[in-house]
Amino acid sequence: MKNRVENKVERARLTRDQILDRVVNISPTIEIPLLLPDSYGSNHRWTKKSIFWNLLYWSTLLIRYNLDAMHIEKNVLDNIFNMVIDIKGKTKDNMNARRNLKIICNHPELELDECRLNVMPKAVYILGKEQKRRLCQWIRGLRFPDGYASNLAHCVDMMELQMHGMKSHDCHVFM
Repeated sequence: MKNRVENKVERARLTRDQILDRVVNISPTIEIPLLLPDSYGSNHRWTKKSIFWNLLYWSTLLIRYNLDAMHIEKNVLDNIFNMVIDIKGKTKDNMNARRNLKIICNHPELELDECRLNVMPKAVYILGKEQKRRLCQWIRGLRFPDGYASNLAHCVDMMELQMHGMKSHDCHVFM
C-alpha cells in the first residue's frame, strides 16, 4: 500500500538444504485437479518442483537463478522466427499445441479439422514464400558498424529461406 510503512520482520533466508527438504516431495508437474502438498500454505506456496532440482549439482548452487538474458533472447528470437517462417521440426506450432488450443483458447480458425486429422490450418502469422524471400533479402542487406555485430548475410539461407548460425549477440542486436 502507498504511504504505509512496513514494520514486519524480514524472514530468515532458507539454506539450500532446507529448500531441498521442502521441495523433495512436491511433484514436478501440476496435476489437474490440483493436489496440493500437506505443507502448502503453512510453510510455502509452491505448487510444483522445478525440473532443475533433478540435476545433481542444483541443490549446491548458491545462486540458482543466475540466468543469461542474451541466451534467453536468442531462444525467444529463434522460436519466434522459426514459427513465423514455419520451419518443420523447429516450430512450437504442432498437433499437440493445436489440440490444447481447442481446450484452452477460443480460436476456431486454428483448431484441427475433425475430418482431416493430420491437416493443420495455416496460422495468420505464418509468412508466405514471397514474404519469406523479402524478409531474408532485407536481413541480408542489413549493415552494422565494424565490431557491432557479425555479418547477418552469412546467416541467411536464400535457397531454404531461413536463418541459422546467429550468435546470441547477433540476436540481441537484431531484436
